[in-house]
Amino acid sequence: MKTVLWTENIAWEATVRHAEQEDVLVMRDGHVVALLMPFDDDDLDWYARERDPEFLASLSRARRQVQEGRTITHADLKRSLQ
Repeated sequence: MKTVLWTENIAWEATVRHAEQEDVLVMRDGHVVALLMPFDDDDLDWYARERDPEFLASLSRARRQVQEGRTITHADLKRSLQ
């Protein structure tokens, strides 16, 4: 991981190009303000999914079902799909 200081003269193009290869921590006034990291189309799909309100709601429902014991065994699932 590379660390860069955010100044008036920071070379953003070079910094972003460097982030295509490894994580770059951006600091300003002694505090972390950003983390730039390699990111591709697959990452974008996951990023969008992880913030989708419908997906998050479905996870919440599934967690409640598990807590309430409303689950079936793998063997029962296989039988029901045959």
